[in-house]
Amino acid sequence: MRATGIGSLPGDDFRGALAAMGECFPELVPVPELPARGPQAGIIGRAVATLVELPVELDAAGWRVSDAPDRAARSSRSLLRHDLDDIEEPLAGEPATLKIGLCGPLTLAASLHLKRGEAVLDDPSARRDVAASLAAGQGELAAELHHRMPAVTWVWQIDEPAAPAVLGGTIPTQSGLHRYPALDVHIAGRDAAILVAGLREAGVGEIAWHCCAPGIPWTMMADAGVDDAMIDVATLRTADLDRCAEWLEAGRGLGLGLAPTGTRNAVSSADEMLDRLLGLVRTLGVDPALVADQGILTPACGLAGWSQSAASRQCSQVARAAELADEQLSD
Repeated sequence: MRATGIGSLPGDDFRGALAAMGECFPELVPVPELPARGPQAGIIGRAVATLVELPVELDAAGWRVSDAPDRAARSSRSLLRHDLDDIEEPLAGEPATLKIGLCGPLTLAASLHLKRGEAVLDDPSARRDVAASLAAGQGELAAELHHRMPAVTWVWQIDEPAAPAVLGGTIPTQSGLHRYPALDVHIAGRDAAILVAGLREAGVGEIAWHCCAPGIPWTMMADAGVDDAMIDVATLRTADLDRCAEWLEAGRGLGLGLAPTGTRNAVSSADEMLDRLLGLVRTLGVDPALVADQGILTPACGLAGWSQSAASRQCSQVARAAELADEQLSD
C-alpha cells in the first residue's frame, strides 16, 4: 500500500521540506506547498502562476483578473520556477515518483475574482476562460517537468477543496448576503475533463482528484477520467461508502485520509490509523487485496497549520501505517 502526503506543510524551507517528504514517502514523494511563504505560495498563488494569457493581480481582497500582471503575480511565477529548480537539482537523471498538487478549475473559479469584485464563478464566460487557461498552463507545466526530469514519474493531484460548495451553491457572493447558484455537475465535469485531457496529452500517467470536504462528486470524477480519488475518510456519508467500493472495484486508486488534521499537532499513531483502515475495509465489504493494491494512505488534509515537528511525526506515522496495512491486508 502506498503512502504519501497531501502537499501543504508548515515552514518556508522548500528544499528541507522536499528532503523530509522524500525520507517519509520514498515511493510517492509529495511536492511541498508552503503557504507560510506568502499568498504567492498558497493554493491559489501557485495556480495563478500556471495561467496562460490571463493576467491577474493581488489586492486586499485576494487574487483577481486584471489588465496586466502585478508584482505579486510575477512573484508567484518566479517562486514556482525556483521550486522547480530545487526539485530538479537532486533528481537530475534519478528515477523517482513525485506527486505535485495544483488547484483545480472549480476552486479557482470560486477563489479568483473579476475586476468588479465578484468571483469568476459569477460569469460563465470568465469561468470558461479561466478553466481553459488553467488547463493549458498545467499541461505546459507537465510537459516541462517531463523534459527537465525525464527519469521522474509524475502523479498529478488536482486540488478541489471548494468543489462541493461550488456544486452545492453555497459559495457566498462579495456582499455575503447571497450565494452563487450551484454549478451544474455536467458543466463542472467538462471543465475537469479539459484539464485531465491536457495533462494526459502532456504525458501524465496518473491523475488524482483531492477534496477533504464532504460531498464528493464521484460521478463527475469518473466522467472526467481521473485515476485516483483522495478523500478525508471522516467526511464520508453513508451513500459514499458504496461509491468507494465501486471506485475500487472499477480498478481506480483511492486515497484514504485516515490521520485527522483538524486539530493542530494532534498526531495519530500508526496503530490508530490501521484500526480505522481495517474498520473501513470491513464496512466497504471489498476484497482487502483491492485496498492493499489500490489504496493510498494519507493525512486527511494538509498540515500547513501544524508545527514542523508534529507534521514530520504525522507523516512518519502515516508511512508506518501503510507498512502495517500491507501485512494485515495480505493475511
